[in-house]
Amino acid sequence: MAKKITYRIHNWKNYNCSLVNRDNLILWFSEDAVKNWYQTPSHRKKRGRPFTYNSSYIELALTLRTLFRFPLRATQGFLEGLVFLLGLKLQVSHYSQLSLRASTFNVQLMKLKKKNKKLTDLVIDSTGLKIFGEGEWKMRTHGKQKRRTWRKYHVAVDPNSQEVAAIELTEASITDGQVIAALLSNQKNIGKVYADGAYSYKCCLKCNSRCGWYTSNPIWGGTSLVKKEPSKGEELRNRLLKDIWQAGGTVMWKQISGYHR
Repeated sequence: MAKKITYRIHNWKNYNCSLVNRDNLILWFSEDAVKNWYQTPSHRKKRGRPFTYNSSYIELALTLRTLFRFPLRATQGFLEGLVFLLGLKLQVSHYSQLSLRASTFNVQLMKLKKKNKKLTDLVIDSTGLKIFGEGEWKMRTHGKQKRRTWRKYHVAVDPNSQEVAAIELTEASITDGQVIAALLSNQKNIGKVYADGAYSYKCCLKCNSRCGWYTSNPIWGGTSLVKKEPSKGEELRNRLLKDIWQAGGTVMWKQISGYHR
């Protein structure tokens, strides 16, 4: 077995500067933003007074408000401070104007698909979340010195819209098979469930078959068909085994079945 390659940092001065600049926040306005700050006069005859500020400026102000989670009054003060620091001869709109323009501002956002409308595929997996203890670099360098506490994060995601369908947070000792029933209990109109080999246990296949879901997860090597009175979970496993054999092995089956989603 090849020895693991270890890297050592020699340019400590540059590395230290990069860590300092990681949180260095620099904001500026492009020439297009300054040019389109005010609304250009229109020759069309319309009722009412024309807008003073362009829609691009309103979008900029509302973006900064959303980014930093400012109220409208704080957004006005933040913009005034930026304009003063940059030395620009620009006026900032009143917060009441931002409120009025925001109510009529046309922003097209991506809409998530409505549930229970058609069949939806799901991808499920889990990962660890460390809530107490030393970092990984400290562990590799000096070893374990303090108690470390973990939690397990189980998630089901729609691979098409990237929408999170279900979340479960458990103790680190809980296996993936013990959570799949609670993770997918409230889901409806599921087409196919993609998972890895950790969800190939009998309890997982039994849960999926009872709910009528077809899972796309690899089966462990050396597994044979259950021919004598198979249960619903065993029927699902037999079906997966036949698909893997017909594809010519697990590697080809993963490419054909879309397992890598």
